[in-house]
Amino acid sequence: MCDMSGQSMLLRAILTTLLLCGAAGAQRLWDDDFDHEAYEEPAGATFAFLVGPSDDIYGISVGSGTWLADTPVFGDYFVSLFYNGLEEASYSSVGMTIRLLPHWRVAPFVGGGGSYNYSFNSVEDESADATFVVQGEEYSTLGESYWGGHVEAGVRVTFGSRRQLLEVMGRYTWSSNEGDLDYWLVGVSTGVGI
Repeated sequence: MCDMSGQSMLLRAILTTLLLCGAAGAQRLWDDDFDHEAYEEPAGATFAFLVGPSDDIYGISVGSGTWLADTPVFGDYFVSLFYNGLEEASYSSVGMTIRLLPHWRVAPFVGGGGSYNYSFNSVEDESADATFVVQGEEYSTLGESYWGGHVEAGVRVTFGSRRQLLEVMGRYTWSSNEGDLDYWLVGVSTGVGI
């Protein structure tokens, strides 16, 4: 079982670092003629395979990324579809991740974010005293929609342009559902060139 105070401190440290990097260029944003394109660098779209073999989780994700101009601050909006074997349910997810991702050919990164995960097949027990048992814990419902927060780390390798890339990452996700339904994922993604 993971120490929540250590996880909270790590998440706070990542968010504080990201906010400080964004504040460094914030003085330029106060112009009356604000043009967001002058402060953003498009990073293109990505396609990812996500797996969590220990919990029988697998899925796909499509994202669209943007850097804040002249900084290593990177934002990625994503939509994903996945099956979660912990809850025996399929989900659609929409969310955002913010990373510290330098503009290097081989770039390690760390980041965090959140998502809303919509369940396609929530299961509720009909009788009042019966429960579902998952990994030794009892639940009154399974497969409910939930909010998730995540932290991640990995490395991105760029070939020629930012749209030609290969990325490997690990992600830990906290679930807002009752009980110990947090999980680890490993992802492999590539640029889609659009």
